[in-house]
Amino acid sequence: MRFDKCSGERLLNRTGYEIESVISQGWAGMTHPLCRQSRGVGHLQELWEILFAPDTDLRSRLERLFERETAEFGLEYGFFSRIDTEEEVQHFQVVHGSHETLQAGDTVALPTTYCRKTIAEPDGLLAVSDAANEGWADDPAFEAFNLGSYIGTTVTADGDLYGTLCFANTAPREDPITAEELALLKMYGQWVSHELNLWRGPPSQDLASLDIGRKEISSSQMNTMMDVLGDKVRRLIVLSLLDDSTEDVVELLDRETEIEHTEITLRHVHLPKLEEAGYIKLGPDRNTILPGPNFSMIEPFLRQLKEYRGE
Repeated sequence: MRFDKCSGERLLNRTGYEIESVISQGWAGMTHPLCRQSRGVGHLQELWEILFAPDTDLRSRLERLFERETAEFGLEYGFFSRIDTEEEVQHFQVVHGSHETLQAGDTVALPTTYCRKTIAEPDGLLAVSDAANEGWADDPAFEAFNLGSYIGTTVTADGDLYGTLCFANTAPREDPITAEELALLKMYGQWVSHELNLWRGPPSQDLASLDIGRKEISSSQMNTMMDVLGDKVRRLIVLSLLDDSTEDVVELLDRETEIEHTEITLRHVHLPKLEEAGYIKLGPDRNTILPGPNFSMIEPFLRQLKEYRGE
């Protein structure tokens, strides 16, 4: 959430993903392209190749994510950190960008960071578009690290707070941070939490040697995923499985799409592709679908896509 510290008014209401008001001008960044209709799911699929790259440890994937998304968010720095609330310290584990005082391996006092506010938010989200004009000029985070803009979310492990994933810049943002961008960042935080929960080794205080023991997705499986789920109709079909729906798929597509001859394309194109990929299997009546043997491979992507769509 974002707050105007001067007036005490809440500036961002995530219900319905609507911005209630926006202040200030002269930000350095621009609205993330995934939150503009011109990019949408195609951009998310490109990101998926980074997040689930085969044979790549979590640290390397985070570094690749930061390299890409700092440019897309219009924010120069990316940080992944572990937070110890009892000791009130924040350990920076992965850092992107050349900040003069914050580098990987550094430990700072938690009360001097924006992240202390992030972990206190009920939804684990904080956005600061223009610190000086939003009432943060005398805040320890602004004074200690000279960060004029910030967007952060919490990361959990086994249900407990692990730390934060955030982006920041010394300059204020050119465009105000939107609720859609916060939803996207929350998805990234959920992805990191998912990866941490897959770790089955001894407790680790440092990601330098942390190689998540997850089931790897091969390059051919990734190509199949991108091909099959690149179509809106097929995405709608598999998304319905997240709700344990037993709705007739023909009725589903009639309601959700304006495509002509839905049943013909459904029977001869979409269902065969999804079944061949192992994402679905047909029910006894041939009109309903069930999760296939490979559905678990795409389920994390579908849940994040559903979250992004605000469903």
